[in-house]
Amino acid sequence: MAAWVHDEGAAQGSRSRQEDDYGVFELPPELEAGDLLLVLADGMGGEQAGGRASALAVRSFIDAYDMATAAAIPDRLEQTLTRVNERMARDVASDPYGLHGMGCTLLAVVLAEEGLYWISVGDSPLWLWRQGRLHRLNQDHAYRSILAQQVSTGEISAAEAARHPDRNALISAVTGADLELVDVSRQACPLKPDDQVLLASDGLLTLDEKEIAAVLSRARAESHPCQRLLAAVAEHRNLHQDNVTVLWARSAVVLPAAPWWRRFGMRASLLGVVLGVLAVSGVWWWLVQDDMPLTVSTVATP
Repeated sequence: MAAWVHDEGAAQGSRSRQEDDYGVFELPPELEAGDLLLVLADGMGGEQAGGRASALAVRSFIDAYDMATAAAIPDRLEQTLTRVNERMARDVASDPYGLHGMGCTLLAVVLAEEGLYWISVGDSPLWLWRQGRLHRLNQDHAYRSILAQQVSTGEISAAEAARHPDRNALISAVTGADLELVDVSRQACPLKPDDQVLLASDGLLTLDEKEIAAVLSRARAESHPCQRLLAAVAEHRNLHQDNVTVLWARSAVVLPAAPWWRRFGMRASLLGVVLGVLAVSGVWWWLVQDDMPLTVSTVATP
């Protein structure tokens, strides 16, 4: 069983209510289904429904994952998502008028000894931070992903995509209806000791990926980087800031940075090799010159 360090944080932004929810659950070894489960949901559906949907999804996912019968982690994640969607359908049916349009994104990550597994529906991003760079792992189930594809094929311009009124509309969400798109990792994504894993609601996209990566680069030796990310979002002073939730994890085994004297020693060793080569070359040149016969000029006198 691998050891993991994790951190969580959330902010309401400028919204009148918090519609994000999350949970982190350390999995019992006897379950043999990973070490750590992280779940995040971003709700939608109006004044009451958004927060209700995200809370229902997170809690029912954690419960259902524990009770799932599938042995392989990807199959267990799929089975759990099906149970959550069924539970959402029953909840909506209990008050079809008041809960019309209720749903949420859902992102669940399992950290295991062999690496990282995930399942996601919606646009909540999952990133891997490695060597100072951020890599998005899951699919973006928002209409902006279709617009981006149309930009790449030349169907529309980047400016048209940026101002499209439906660019942030979800094309898949957990609503109790048939799931249009589900992104699930069939194989574990191997992790290195210095890697960081970040889950977020789309409110974090006030920051671009370079800004997020920079915060994680500065905070990689810490155990609580989420507050730094939330502070960076707040510094933008976005008048329409969405709810923001961030979950972060890394292996408890971190490769230490080389101490300054060792880094200096490596540079000094390289410099020593260069100077040594120059010194040997100089000695060789001197010996060659020393072995050459002297040329004596004679001047005839009249």
